[in-house]
Order: sequence, then C-alpha cells, then structure tokens
Amino acid sequence: MLNKVGLFVCLAYGLTFASVIPTYAHHSASSEFDTQSALQVKGVLTRMDWINPHAYMHLAVKDSSGKVENWDVEMAGLSKLRLSGVEKKGFVVGETYTVVGNPARGGRHMVLVGTLTFPDGKVFRRGADFDDAGYK
Repeated sequence: MLNKVGLFVCLAYGLTFASVIPTYAHHSASSEFDTQSALQVKGVLTRMDWINPHAYMHLAVKDSSGKVENWDVEMAGLSKLRLSGVEKKGFVVGETYTVVGNPARGGRHMVLVGTLTFPDGKVFRRGADFDDAGYK
C-alpha cells in the first residue's frame, strides 16, 4: 500500500513540474518590444527563417538617406501562421514586404509583427490587440 501511495505522489509531483516548464519558458512580448508604440518598416526580403517558436523575416530597409539597414521581424508561431493561411512559400526573397509592428527595446533594428502586407496585397494580422490605425 505504501509503495502505491509513494508512486502516486511521485507521479503527481512529476506531472505538476512538467506542466510548469512550458509556461515558464515562454516570454512576454513587452519584455523585448515596446508594445505601446508602433512603427512601419518596408523592405526587401533577404531571408526567411521558418522555425519554431517564431518565424523570422530579414529585410533590407532603406533609411531616409538611402542607406540600407538590416531589420529582423519576429513573426507569430508557425501554427498561427498556417491557421491564418500563411505558408512558407508565400515568402519570396527579393520581394518587398511592409510590416507595422512594435519596435524592439534597446534600439535594435527589430520589430514584432502587428500586420504584414505581402507584395500581392494580402495582409496577415497578429491579432485584434494590435492597433495599426496610424499606418493605414
């Protein structure tokens, strides 16, 4: 009887610990990005990383003086992208994409996607919580 109780307690602790790890590992967007502001980035796709937990776009963006800067765009997870009808084949190196999103903290050339406009005009929207009204 004691062995069964001990086994049950070990399993309960093990399952509790295992369920906490995925929650603990995920980060809040506000820790890396300024979720209270937005900016628009328009550039040529140089590379697409179709990976978990987030896909990443890499854009060559011209600044106001014409100098090219490399920007990284953190996308949603692959499952959310696929459920929204976005597939890897939709990202073509050399094509121009427009992103409105939250800028990275610390002045890095990185943005968390809010809306992504594809060259054909199709729009991916991160969610209802993102307001891109100033950029339409």
